[in-house]
Amino acid sequence: MDKGSKGGGWADKLAALANKIPGYKGYAERAERREVDSIQREYLAKRLTQIKSVLQTVQEDCLAEGNLDAMEPCDRMGNKIDRLVERIRHASRGYAGFFDAVKVNEEELARIYEFDLALVVNVNSIEEGVQGLNTAIGDNFSGAVRALRSSLDELDSKLDERDRVLKGVE
Repeated sequence: MDKGSKGGGWADKLAALANKIPGYKGYAERAERREVDSIQREYLAKRLTQIKSVLQTVQEDCLAEGNLDAMEPCDRMGNKIDRLVERIRHASRGYAGFFDAVKVNEEELARIYEFDLALVVNVNSIEEGVQGLNTAIGDNFSGAVRALRSSLDELDSKLDERDRVLKGVE
């Protein structure tokens, strides 16, 4: 007979015991937040890197078609994407450790989660903007560039706002 089958498995017993330790539940929740925050930021950074590779393909298509005027705006937007990737990867964390100088309370944490959800929406908008550039080659390219630049600036602003909330400035 399995020793863990009487009254629950060993994992259940360990969890029950751990929950009796004062502060453990909060510690475990913070550890989970750290993991989720890290995973989400890396996900966004990878998505933006993939989007940049699509932008590079658009730039190559423009070059192949002799549309040299499109090269500079594509290059600037590619550089902006690189900066956004670095900002996301190195952004302030959406939680505070026990010894961190800046503490994040639950209300601020809820706001940070809202910002993080908005970041996903912004990245989707950037992806749509790059796809719009791809279809606008030779047609309304300058309008598509403006739309993409607006999406990139919006994501940048969201990152600024998120950082201000985490630092307690807002």
